Amino acid sequence: MGTWGAYLACQSPNDATKILPPGPTWDPEPWSDFVAPGWSIAGTEISAIADFDAITAQTDGHALFAMVLDSDVAYVTGTIDGKTHWELYLNEKCAKENDFPDSETPNADNTDLHHHLATWTQSATGQPVSPDRFRDVITTDRIFADDALRSLLYTIGITTEHTSFGDDRPGF
Repeated sequence: MGTWGAYLACQSPNDATKILPPGPTWDPEPWSDFVAPGWSIAGTEISAIADFDAITAQTDGHALFAMVLDSDVAYVTGTIDGKTHWELYLNEKCAKENDFPDSETPNADNTDLHHHLATWTQSATGQPVSPDRFRDVITTDRIFADDALRSLLYTIGITTEHTSFGDDRPGF
């Protein structure tokens, strides 16, 4: 059985542990290791999320919200002041196999998405990341969608180290 979790990474003064609701069996847990200065990250049970948009609407500045579904797929959005600027599935092939809604353009071919990620990242962290780098990160299928999410967080600069549940870290 894999992870069923919801994760929020947001800029200060937001506190992800205060925005995410508690789940039936555990309260939002903060990530303390390898979080970049000026950011907070927390996770909660996916069953605690009744309204996805209500979570992101509570954030000021840049935020990334992700739902990991049984460690197979992660649905991820990037917002600014609660408004969605990009969204994608990590482990996209698995998402399609399980009939999740898909975009008209696959991640690998979606140059608009790659540019949105690069622009959002530059304004969120001040770090330039090439659209091609984002294409590589979001199109690499991994055993655990959790690891794909951790790779995305690291590439954006929200985390300072790439961590992994398994040994599936292509490109690192």
